Amino acid sequence: MFARKSKPGPSRPGLPKPGLPKPGPAAARRRAAAGRLETARRGFERSIVALRTAALDHVDSQTLASLTLRLVLDRHRARCADGRAA
Repeated sequence: MFARKSKPGPSRPGLPKPGLPKPGPAAARRRAAAGRLETARRGFERSIVALRTAALDHVDSQTLASLTLRLVLDRHRARCADGRAA
């Protein structure tokens, strides 16, 4: 007698919702996700190595500056002890 009204939205099972990736084999999706994770992990590890290297370089430069200042101070003290410093 009366025609049935369909529900709003996708009413056919098996079709993806708009904006979502198409369904595929689960194994392929897992492999793709694992690949993306590994790429991100390698990038993170490279950035950590670069950060550590920069930190060690900074420490080395600070050590050199500290040694230089100590040497200058020791020379100044030696001059003061000899009565030559002004």
